[in-house]
Amino acid sequence: MDQDKEESKVKYTISKSENGRDIIQIDNDNKEESKISKEDAIKVVSKWAEGAKSKKKEIIIFCLLAVLVIMLLLVHNLRKFKDYDVTASYDRSDGAETTYMDFQNNLLRYSRDGAFYTNYNGDLIWNYTYEMTNPRVDVCGNYVLIYDKSGTQIAIMTPTGFKQSIKTSMPIVDAHIAKQGTVGILMQDGGTGYIELCDVTGTVLASGELHMSKSGYPMSIDISDDGANLAVTQMDLGIGNVKTTIAFYNFGAAGKNKDNNIVATYSYSNQIFPKIIYLSNGNAVAFGNGEVVLFNNDSKVSVKKEYFPEGDIKKVVYNDKYFGYICDATNKSGEIINQLNVYSGTGLRRVQKAVDGTYTDISFMSNDEILLSNGIDVSIYTLTGIEKFKYTFDEQIYNILPGDGSKRYVFIKDGKTDMVRFR
Repeated sequence: MDQDKEESKVKYTISKSENGRDIIQIDNDNKEESKISKEDAIKVVSKWAEGAKSKKKEIIIFCLLAVLVIMLLLVHNLRKFKDYDVTASYDRSDGAETTYMDFQNNLLRYSRDGAFYTNYNGDLIWNYTYEMTNPRVDVCGNYVLIYDKSGTQIAIMTPTGFKQSIKTSMPIVDAHIAKQGTVGILMQDGGTGYIELCDVTGTVLASGELHMSKSGYPMSIDISDDGANLAVTQMDLGIGNVKTTIAFYNFGAAGKNKDNNIVATYSYSNQIFPKIIYLSNGNAVAFGNGEVVLFNNDSKVSVKKEYFPEGDIKKVVYNDKYFGYICDATNKSGEIINQLNVYSGTGLRRVQKAVDGTYTDISFMSNDEILLSNGIDVSIYTLTGIEKFKYTFDEQIYNILPGDGSKRYVFIKDGKTDMVRFR
């Protein structure tokens, strides 16, 4: 927009030409004066020049600050650490076969006898006792779902403690919880498979039998964050052929008029899909032994992308935003390597990296960094593929959790919790 300026008795207008240059047009309001003085003209031009220089300085300063921020981000993302300092250490007393995980910046540990939720320094927030032969945990939002795989017990916990228990009528194959508390349960007893959908109070919302004679044995189930969608994988061991069927259910408008609320079904010959998950964007990911499939969050649950690794898939990794796997691959020298591949929720590749084949466990930490470990050797990778931390411990390490800041972490060791700072 044109801006009117006034210097003494002289009015002038600054406008832009077609090529973007400033045009100064001087208008003399004094009808008796046909010319402006030389002094007034100089003042106008000088005023404009000062403004132009000031704007130029502002642009230069902004560009320099932007470059500085980019450089700091690069240094932050590219920096590597090979050692650490212990800033605090706390003793713990744990039972046998305890599993440790981060839940809302505190420590959740569970075993066959019960679950404990504490601060990292060991202060108890809550504990819950149970007897489970094979306890498994699913976390979504403010809920922790603890269930006994092949058993019949389910416990729902929150950051403040116990919420609800559920007793199933059949042995549990898999179970997951949505953000608002809806629970999807996959069960099997003999030749019968069964799906049950419950609310956070344990009230059954929907249920149905799986026809195993047609689709095979149930393997995996997951429920979307909003509780409206559910996916199930089943394996059929036919004569000389293995087939996996993936069924998608919708308990909203899309599945209202569908048979058994099933909105889509896919069959894959010679493939086993033992795991299916929902991401926070509503897309679903099915992990097979030689293929990974990303499904769209639409009414027809269409296939968005398919990934065919060069070799068999050895490990899978996922959280609510990213998914990936480790597979065999051939490098430029013709050697077989372990290759880590990580993708965003929309299917874009974020990481493709050769990793050490001695690692037995892979997981996403709550800060979206990738942890690889065999209990002694540990590596942490960022989503840019940088190996941020690599270390060999002289004692068993059960888990590493992110702390406050990019260099602070929590080491879960045998009988103690160490607060550390990378260096």
